[in-house]
Amino acid sequence: MGSSTDPYYGAPVVVLVLADGGASTFVEDGSCVLENMMLAALGLVTVWMHREREIFDSEKGKALLREWKLPETLRGVGAVALGYPAQEASQPAARKQNYIVRI
Repeated sequence: MGSSTDPYYGAPVVVLVLADGGASTFVEDGSCVLENMMLAALGLVTVWMHREREIFDSEKGKALLREWKLPETLRGVGAVALGYPAQEASQPAARKQNYIVRI
Protein backbone atom coordinates (compact mmCIF):
# COMPACT_ATOMS: atom_id res chain seq x y z
CA MET A 1 0.00 0.00 0.00
CA GLY A 2 2.90 2.34 -0.69
CA SER A 3 4.58 2.01 2.71
CA SER A 4 7.59 0.07 3.93
CA THR A 5 6.41 -0.06 7.56
CA ASP A 6 4.75 -3.07 9.16
CA PRO A 7 1.09 -2.19 9.72
CA TYR A 8 0.71 -5.20 12.02
CA TYR A 9 3.32 -4.03 14.59
CA GLY A 10 5.42 -7.17 14.15
CA ALA A 11 2.66 -9.36 15.59
CA PRO A 12 3.41 -13.08 15.34
CA VAL A 13 -0.17 -13.81 14.24
CA VAL A 14 -2.51 -11.81 12.02
CA VAL A 15 -6.03 -13.04 11.35
CA LEU A 16 -7.67 -11.61 8.24
CA VAL A 17 -11.45 -11.42 8.12
CA LEU A 18 -12.90 -11.62 4.63
CA ALA A 19 -16.62 -11.86 3.91
CA ASP A 20 -18.94 -12.44 0.97
CA GLY A 21 -19.26 -9.02 -0.63
CA GLY A 22 -22.66 -10.01 -1.99
CA ALA A 23 -24.17 -10.21 1.50
CA SER A 24 -25.85 -6.98 2.55
CA THR A 25 -24.44 -7.27 6.08
CA PHE A 26 -20.89 -8.41 5.30
CA VAL A 27 -19.32 -5.46 7.18
CA GLU A 28 -21.47 -5.96 10.27
CA ASP A 29 -20.99 -9.75 10.27
CA GLY A 30 -17.23 -9.45 9.82
CA SER A 31 -17.03 -6.78 12.53
CA CYS A 32 -18.75 -9.14 14.98
CA VAL A 33 -16.18 -11.82 14.12
CA LEU A 34 -13.31 -9.39 14.74
CA GLU A 35 -14.68 -8.19 18.08
CA ASN A 36 -15.40 -11.72 19.30
CA MET A 37 -11.86 -12.79 18.44
CA MET A 38 -10.49 -9.84 20.41
CA LEU A 39 -12.69 -10.66 23.40
CA ALA A 40 -11.63 -14.33 23.29
CA ALA A 41 -7.90 -13.51 23.18
CA LEU A 42 -7.46 -13.49 26.95
CA GLY A 43 -3.90 -12.68 28.00
CA LEU A 44 -2.96 -11.50 24.51
CA VAL A 45 -2.60 -8.03 23.09
CA THR A 46 -4.91 -7.39 20.14
CA VAL A 47 -5.09 -4.61 17.59
CA TRP A 48 -7.93 -4.20 15.09
CA MET A 49 -6.53 -3.23 11.70
CA HIS A 50 -8.83 -1.48 9.27
CA ARG A 51 -7.20 -1.44 5.82
CA GLU A 52 -8.19 -4.84 4.56
CA ARG A 53 -11.12 -3.61 2.49
CA GLU A 54 -8.85 -1.24 0.60
CA ILE A 55 -6.21 -3.95 0.25
CA PHE A 56 -8.53 -6.68 -1.04
CA ASP A 57 -10.45 -4.36 -3.35
CA SER A 58 -7.16 -3.52 -5.11
CA GLU A 59 -5.66 -5.50 -7.98
CA LYS A 60 -2.86 -6.76 -5.72
CA GLY A 61 -5.44 -7.94 -3.20
CA LYS A 62 -7.48 -9.70 -5.89
CA ALA A 63 -4.25 -11.40 -7.01
CA LEU A 64 -3.72 -12.65 -3.44
CA LEU A 65 -7.24 -14.08 -3.38
CA ARG A 66 -6.54 -15.91 -6.65
CA GLU A 67 -3.20 -17.16 -5.30
CA TRP A 68 -4.95 -18.45 -2.18
CA LYS A 69 -7.67 -20.03 -4.38
CA LEU A 70 -10.38 -17.93 -2.72
CA PRO A 71 -13.33 -16.30 -4.53
CA GLU A 72 -12.65 -12.78 -5.78
CA THR A 73 -16.08 -11.80 -4.45
CA LEU A 74 -14.63 -11.76 -0.93
CA ARG A 75 -14.19 -8.32 0.59
CA GLY A 76 -11.83 -7.37 3.36
CA VAL A 77 -13.48 -6.34 6.62
CA GLY A 78 -10.45 -6.06 8.88
CA ALA A 79 -7.73 -7.97 10.66
CA VAL A 80 -6.68 -8.68 14.21
CA ALA A 81 -3.00 -8.65 15.10
CA LEU A 82 -2.34 -10.96 18.08
CA GLY A 83 0.67 -11.24 20.34
CA TYR A 84 1.97 -11.23 23.88
CA PRO A 85 2.56 -7.88 25.59
CA ALA A 86 6.15 -6.66 25.62
CA GLN A 87 5.60 -5.20 29.11
CA GLU A 88 2.95 -4.93 31.78
CA ALA A 89 0.15 -2.52 30.98
CA SER A 90 0.05 0.68 33.00
CA GLN A 91 -2.95 1.52 35.13
CA PRO A 92 -5.74 3.26 33.22
CA ALA A 93 -6.51 6.90 33.98
CA ALA A 94 -9.24 7.53 36.51
CA ARG A 95 -12.74 7.70 35.06
CA LYS A 96 -14.02 11.22 34.52
CA GLN A 97 -16.58 12.27 37.10
CA ASN A 98 -20.18 12.20 35.77
CA TYR A 99 -18.97 10.75 32.46
CA ILE A 100 -21.62 8.03 32.59
CA VAL A 101 -25.17 9.27 33.09
CA ARG A 102 -27.79 6.79 34.30
CA ILE A 103 -31.37 7.53 33.35
